[in-house]
Order: sequence, then C-alpha cells, then structure tokens
Amino acid sequence: MANIVILSRRTITHPLAGGASVYLHEIFRRLTHRHNITVLSQASDGISRTQEIDGIKYVNFGTKYIRAILPFKYLTQFSKEADLLVDHGDVAIPWLSPLFSRAPKIAIVHQMVKEIFYYEFERPVADVGSLVEKMIYKAYTGCPIVAVSSSTANDLYDMGIDRDHVHIIPPASSLRASKVPLKNRENLTITCVARMMRYKGLDLALGVFRDLLDKFPSATLELAGSGPYENQLRELVTNLGLSDQVHFLGRVSDSDKIKLYRNSRLLLNPSVREGYGICVIEANSFGTPAVGWDVAGMKDSIIDGSTGLLAPFPDKQAMSKNIETLLTNDEIWQRLSENSWKWARNHSWDDSATKFGELIDNTLGNQAH
Repeated sequence: MANIVILSRRTITHPLAGGASVYLHEIFRRLTHRHNITVLSQASDGISRTQEIDGIKYVNFGTKYIRAILPFKYLTQFSKEADLLVDHGDVAIPWLSPLFSRAPKIAIVHQMVKEIFYYEFERPVADVGSLVEKMIYKAYTGCPIVAVSSSTANDLYDMGIDRDHVHIIPPASSLRASKVPLKNRENLTITCVARMMRYKGLDLALGVFRDLLDKFPSATLELAGSGPYENQLRELVTNLGLSDQVHFLGRVSDSDKIKLYRNSRLLLNPSVREGYGICVIEANSFGTPAVGWDVAGMKDSIIDGSTGLLAPFPDKQAMSKNIETLLTNDEIWQRLSENSWKWARNHSWDDSATKFGELIDNTLGNQAH
C-alpha cells in the first residue's frame, strides 16, 4: 500500500466545503483499501485536529495563513513517508508542489479562475491574479493533472500543458433516485444550489426571476447555500420586492436537498464559470433538468436541448426564455427530465475512482522505472 498525502484547503466537514471537497472525498474513500491516505487541510471551529472519515485520515491545521502552512507542514512532518503527493487545487489555484517536493505528484484542477478574478477582486489585484495564474501552470510541465471536465482540460492546454499529461475524470452524484422520477411536476419551484459568491451569478438570476413573475406570479425561487455575498443578495431581494417569492435556505442537509430536487420544476445554475457543477448531476439524478449559461463547466454538465437548456452569457432574455420553456412546456420538460435522469446515471464515483486508481498506479510505476 502506498502512502498518499493530499494537500487540500477544505476537509469534507469544513463549513465552506463545496463540490471540490466532495469530489476529493468520494474518489479517495474508494481507494482506502489499496492505499494509506492522509489529507492535510484547513481547520475550522468545531473540527477536531485529526479525523478519520470513511478510512481517510484528515489532519487539520488552523491558521489564516493556510496557503503557507500546509506545504510547510507537509515538508516538516509528512514528506519522508509520502510515496505520492496529490496537489488538490480545490480553490482553483494549485499548491505549486513541483517547486518544493521531489515526490511523485498528481495535481487535481477543478477550474481556472480567469474572469472570476474580476468578479471577486478589484483592480489591480484582479489583474495581478490573472497574470499569476498564467504563470503558475508552467511549474506543472510533465506532472500528471486530473481535470474534472473537458472545459478545464482545454484551459490547461491553453496554459501550455501537454495533452498527454491531462486526464479527464468527471464527478458524479452521491444522491440518487432508484426509480424513474415523477412526471409533469405542476409546481413552479425553481431551485438554485450554490455557494454565495459574486461569480455564481445569483444577482443575474434574481433579475431574470423578477421579470418572470409578471407571467408566473406563483413561482418561487429557493436558494440553498451560504457565503460571503449572502448579505448583498438579501438586500437585493428586498430592493427588488422579492421577499415573498425568494427563500434563503442556508446550507441544507442531503435529505433536504433531495426534497428540493424532487419538488422543483428545474435547477437554475447561473454561475459564470464552473469546474463541472455537481449540483446539476445531483438534480438530474431526480429527473430535474437544469438551466445555465453556455460557459465553462456548465456546457459539460448540461447537454443543451437534451438534459437542460443553455443560454449565451450574459443574455438574460435567452435565460428567461429557457426557464419559461421548462415552466410551461410539459412535453419538453418530460423529455429533458427523462434524459437528465439517464445522464446522471452515466456518472459513477466508482468508475471515476477506478480511473484515478489506475493513474496512481501508472504514476508510481513510472517513478519506479
């Protein structure tokens, strides 16, 4: 059994954990029978220093200087025993592990930041971030990189990464419906599951939803998630006069999320960029089609016209038309609902873990030779 050490900002139990944390945990918990796996991650209130979850050992370090402390902890406490280092870019920027570790490495990249810098930061900070991102991946020449989508893989190619070094291993959904979903849901509930950041596009979604209410006064928008942009969104909802129609649910449990997906007419994901969008596959698992922008990540998880509908970014009229179609056209909704359920069943954590395990074997085998 190989000793695998993973650098990852957020443990699966971290209050800010998202799809990247789920991806890491679901893949590697399926590999614990073959390898000893330790994840070095960021501590948070209520999280113990060490945890063992599904056979994975999490070691959590509490400091605001997290990007500096994790490589240091790896070098001083874990590097001697590590047969493989996994560089998990769970907040889009990887750890630059080729600069400080000689161990065999695999990097996981969920998405590029690119234009997100300009949603989350003011200039010139955004300019610097964008420039640095273009330089970072030069350090990964020759390193195997796992991309979660074709969009991310294409971005890596554009960054100069050799195609032979990029391996696309998509996510799946841990939430599944064993039966074909109910037909023709009559309620006009729209659900959005997202971390509340500016780049998630929730302000655009609220504008689209407000305009739809003229035709669909009984429609509701359920917002599941939390984040630093929540207060601004609450204020926007109040200013738009949507307090009765838009509901902030906070972070929801899996059981509550399942109820949301089962009862919603559609999932709305208005993010301007994603790695893949696990919430889309989750919703599809319950026959709920999705609407999003035709952007990186969304065009991987939503098959336009088959499992959901995509609109050119940032054409709000096109987005509104797509939502209206799924709210009113039962024939189209039913076709997309059935297709999305089948599409979700094509995604398997077991298959993805098998592919990742093969990449680990190849990486360690190549190093041995």
